This record gives sequence, C-alpha cells and structure tokens, in this order.
Amino acid sequence: MIAPHSVIRWSDALLVGIEFIDHDHQEAVEAINRMAAAARDGGEVLADLDVFRHHCAQHFSREEAMMHKVGFFAIAPHGEEHRRVLAELDDVLARLRAGGDCRDYFTDILPQWFLEHRATMDFVTADFAHERGWPDESPGDRGNAQGKQGRR
Repeated sequence: MIAPHSVIRWSDALLVGIEFIDHDHQEAVEAINRMAAAARDGGEVLADLDVFRHHCAQHFSREEAMMHKVGFFAIAPHGEEHRRVLAELDDVLARLRAGGDCRDYFTDILPQWFLEHRATMDFVTADFAHERGWPDESPGDRGNAQGKQGRR
C-alpha cells in the first residue's frame, strides 16, 4: 500500500537487480517517507534520522565491498559521495539536536538525492557488477538470491 503523502513511491522501476541493494533501497524509501511525513506534520525525526544514518553507513559499506570485489572503475567518486552524504546526515543530526528546522531536508533534499543517486551512481554500479557476473546476493551477511528480475 502506498502512503497518500509519500515523497518517494516505491515501485519496480527503482530496482537495480541486486538483491541487497534493492532491499536496502526499499528500507531507505520507507524511512525517508516516514521522516518526511513527521517533518511535514511537525513531528519528531531525530531518532529516525539516527537509525537512517546507521542504515546508510551499513548499506554503503556493503555496496563498496561489492564494488571492490568486481573491480568497479568508479569506486573513488562513488565512495566519496557516500562519505559526503554521511557527513551531511551528521550535520543535519547536529542541527536538529540544536533545535534547528530541517523540514526541507526531509521533504525535498534527501528524497531528491536518493532518486538521483539511485538513477546515476547505483544504476551504473549495478550494471557493471552484473556485467562482471555479480551474484544476486550480499557481499556481507545477506544472501537471499532473487535472480536478476527488476534490473533496469
């Protein structure tokens, strides 16, 4: 079921065909929608953002492990973007803790970044990994293969 005021609507069009990335991305979309709704309604987002930051760090680590394993040609700029986003999340957490208003971050900036990152860097990374024969399982602790369905 799609929430009526979601900032990102999950669909198969967002799949890249690598199970752990798709799973993590779906969780990210759910978290972004929760935080955007809370921010829009004047609710609390600090705890959710802290959990989301941890989720991103874990996801980025798994994704970078895959990039290393397949010899991805653009690991440096992709990894640098991951570090930039983690620093940005840390900055937003600090602003929230100091009583700042970051509503636009959750309703506009973060959703836009996710969609652009998925459509550019993650799409290219997944395509390269598939070309290199990457299995549809996580380089870490997940390994629930689903096949290459949904690859875009």
